[in-house]
Amino acid sequence: MMYEGFLFVIHLFLHTYCQLQVMSQSAFNLLRWWRVSKWNVDVLMAHSKKLGKVPTHVSLVFLEEGVPMEDLVKPIVWCICLGVTTVSLYDYYGRLRNNKIEIDKELREYYTSFTKDSKTSPKGGDLRANIKFVSVENGRNDIVHAARTIASDVLSGCTPHITQTTVEDYLKVFSHDNPEMILKFGTLHSLAGYPPWPVHLTEIISLPTCHLISPTDFLDSIRKYNKIEKRVGK
Repeated sequence: MMYEGFLFVIHLFLHTYCQLQVMSQSAFNLLRWWRVSKWNVDVLMAHSKKLGKVPTHVSLVFLEEGVPMEDLVKPIVWCICLGVTTVSLYDYYGRLRNNKIEIDKELREYYTSFTKDSKTSPKGGDLRANIKFVSVENGRNDIVHAARTIASDVLSGCTPHITQTTVEDYLKVFSHDNPEMILKFGTLHSLAGYPPWPVHLTEIISLPTCHLISPTDFLDSIRKYNKIEKRVGK
């Protein structure tokens, strides 16, 4: 009984700590947002000149509830403006995919507002980024489908040799297009079922919340990505 009470106290403490972390980050984002609320693509591009390498594939992982749509689409637009060619959006239950039409509408509205009257052309052009929607089911179903297809092709003699490259050919979601950087939103210290095979060389940057996210939060994440020594599995 005492042991269960002790575990309850630890759980309560960690839950309270995580909530305070989110609240403090949201308050900090609100204060910071007043300074950057007038930013457009010109200012973003000017501040990005010293960033270094920008990843070509960024995966945004949303592990928090109730993110306003206007906050959710902002990092997507900033990715596109900096020339990121693929942006994948992950949530556990696949709710983002179910709201694809609403996200697309909000995305175009914010992109138009952010690039209006700008003197600088965004590197990504007019929403050319390849946007993917991923959930936990993609990981399971993709592996099952790939395993069945490989087994069938091996039995029929179509695929005599199996290598890592040929396995990737059978995967639907991340076939030869693994994310270089994951930007995770939420206090959960996990990727919550994110497909494991494409992230073995991926750098993971975490932010407590996406609420009131500012361009400076996004640029700081890119800077952290570039400061990480990339050993490529060595």
